[in-house]
Amino acid sequence: LNNTTGIWEATLALTSGEMKFRANDAWDINYGGSGGNAVAGGDNIQISAAGIYNVTLDTNNMKYTLVKQ
Repeated sequence: LNNTTGIWEATLALTSGEMKFRANDAWDINYGGSGGNAVAGGDNIQISAAGIYNVTLDTNNMKYTLVKQ
């Protein structure tokens, strides 16, 4: 997470199933959601196909993107 911009970015290998964003390997701060809208404590985000994804979480605007490569 870039503390200046509030944006977290990574390229990750994801499996099909579900995921959430969480802070510090704990669940007290976590974000789920759907349709690119991040929700604090929200539902798990669905991953329809395994693969390499560019993942972005924008905590200022409460948006996320998952772009399969």
